[in-house]
Amino acid sequence: MRDWFQLNETESKGKLMTRYEPIRKPSVAALVKTLQQSGEDFEWYPTTTEIIDCVRADLRVFACVRDGEDIRESVLDCGAGDGRVLSQLTTGPKYAIEKSLPLINQMAADIFIVGSDFNQQTLLDKQINCVFSNPPYSNFVAWTLKIIKEANAPVAYLVIPERWASNPDIADAIDARRAVAEVIGEFDFLDADRKARARVNIVRVNLAGHEQKYWYRDASPRVDAFELWFNENFRLNVSQGPASEFEQREAMCSAVKTSVQSATELIKDQGLVNTLEQLYQRELNHLIQNYQSVCDLDGDILTELGVSVSGLKGALKLKIASLKTVFWSELFNNLGAVTDRLTSDSRKRMLDTLTAHTHIDFSSENAHALVIWMVKNANKYYDQQLIDCVQQMTEKANVELYKSNKRTFGDEQWRYNRHPDALERYALEYRVVLERVGGLCNSQYRFEHTSSGLSERAGRFIDDLRTVASNIGFDTHGLAGAQSYCWMSNGKEVFEYRDSASGEMRVLFEAKAFKNGNLHIKFAPAFMIKLNVEYGRLRGWVKSASEAAEEMGIDITDATASFGANMQLAPKDLPLMLNAA
Repeated sequence: MRDWFQLNETESKGKLMTRYEPIRKPSVAALVKTLQQSGEDFEWYPTTTEIIDCVRADLRVFACVRDGEDIRESVLDCGAGDGRVLSQLTTGPKYAIEKSLPLINQMAADIFIVGSDFNQQTLLDKQINCVFSNPPYSNFVAWTLKIIKEANAPVAYLVIPERWASNPDIADAIDARRAVAEVIGEFDFLDADRKARARVNIVRVNLAGHEQKYWYRDASPRVDAFELWFNENFRLNVSQGPASEFEQREAMCSAVKTSVQSATELIKDQGLVNTLEQLYQRELNHLIQNYQSVCDLDGDILTELGVSVSGLKGALKLKIASLKTVFWSELFNNLGAVTDRLTSDSRKRMLDTLTAHTHIDFSSENAHALVIWMVKNANKYYDQQLIDCVQQMTEKANVELYKSNKRTFGDEQWRYNRHPDALERYALEYRVVLERVGGLCNSQYRFEHTSSGLSERAGRFIDDLRTVASNIGFDTHGLAGAQSYCWMSNGKEVFEYRDSASGEMRVLFEAKAFKNGNLHIKFAPAFMIKLNVEYGRLRGWVKSASEAAEEMGIDITDATASFGANMQLAPKDLPLMLNAA
C-alpha cells in the first residue's frame, strides 16, 4: 500500500498532524489508457478546474460559508471518477458512486464509496448536503432524472449538455420535487485534460425549494424523495392518517441472520459475498412484493383495518434500512483480515464509520469498492494506533531522548498528566511505569467470577499493545490476552508471541498491576527496538535505518529489520480478503 499513499507530517502546537495523500498519480492520458485496456472507460471526462471552481463558489454562497472558511458540507459525487471534485469541493464528508476500479484506486483515502454501478443504487436513503454529477453524456437524461427524483439533499449540481433544458421528462421531474433549476455556468471541454467537443451547462437544482438563493444547514428537500418514490410505486387509496407503530426491526434481523446461517453449503460453493448478495436480493424482492400485494386490496378494507399510507411508508423505510444493516454487518464481521489488526479505539472508529453507512445497497460490486476503502483507511489506522500507543506510555521516567536531542524538561512540564509542549525525538525505555492507563480494578461492583481483577482500561491497553506488536512482526494471534489471567497486586503476568522463524513461544512483555492504578511493564528488547524505530519513522524524526541506529544507539541490523516494519495492506490483498469473506 505504500505505493498508493505517502505520510505527510507536520507539527502544529506540539501535536502530530498526520495526513495521507495519493502519490505517483498517473496522468489523465495514462489513466484513460488503463481504463480502455481494462474495459472500464465509462465515458470518463474529468471535470475541469474551471467547472469545479464555479460549483465551489456557488456552493459557498448557497451554504452561507464565509470567504476564507472551509466548505464542510457533505457531498455525494455520482460518477466520481478519480475523486478530484470531492477533494476540491469540500473538507467535510465525501461520498462517491463510481464503477471503475482503476479510478476508485486513485481516490483519496477520505472518500467513502457508497456504491459502484449508479443504475443499481438508490439515492433515497443517502442523506447529505449536496449532490454533484458530471454524468456520461450518452445517458445524461437517465442520470439527471434519477438524481432529481431520488436525491436526499437540499441542492444538486449537474454538469450536463445544453439540451437538458428542452427535455420534458427533466422538467416533469423538477416539478414533481417542487424544485428550482438554474444555470450557473456554461463551459466546454476543448482545453480539458481529456478533450471533447461537448458544450455543457452547470445546473443548480435547488431541492429545498426556497425562493432565496441560500439555505440553512438544517434544510431538507421540499418534497421527500422516499415519499415521491413510494407514491409512484405503491398506489393506495386509503387514509393518509398518522403512521402506525412498527416494532419489527429485531424480528427482521433475527430472520435474516437465520437465513445466512442456514446457507452454509451455498457459502462454501460461492463464497460469502456472492451468497450474501443473493440472499439480500431475495429478501428485498420478497419485501417489495409483499407491499405491492397490499396495493391489490380494496381501499375500504385497508381503512377498516386501520392501515394508513404514512404507516406503510414508515414500515417499508424501516425494513429496507434494517435489511441493509444486517447484511453489511454480516460482511464486516467476516473481515478479520482488517479488523483483527486494529486496536480497540481504531476498531471502534472504523466500524462506526462503516456501520454509519450501511444504507448502501448490498452487492458484490459495492462490497469490493467498500473493501478498497477499508484497505486505504486501515493503513492509516495501523500507523496512527502505533503512535497513540507510544504516546500513552510517554511519561517522564519512561523517556530516553535521542543522542542529537540536548533539551531538558523540568518536573513542572510533566505535571497534570501532560507532556512538555516541545517534547520530540525520543524513544521509550524497556521498563516503563504507567500512571495513566489503569491498574487493578477496585470497584465494589466487580464480580469475581467474571472479572480478571484488572481494570477495563488497563485490559484494553495491554491487548492493544499485543495488537500493535503483532502488526510489527510479533505474532500474538490466538494467544492469552489480558483477561486470561487472574491479576493480583504486584503479581507478574507474562505475555508471549510466536516466533515466525522457529515457531517457538517467546516473551513479549511482563506486566504487573497495582491497587494504586499503576501498571509496570518490562518489554522484550526486540519488541521495544521495533516499536521505537517505527514510532520515530512515523513521527518523521528518523528518515532511514542508519539514522535510527545512530540516534537510538542500536545495532544497524536491528534498525534495518525494524524500519518500515509496521503492517500495511496492499492492493494485492483485496482478492484474498474478499475470498476469505
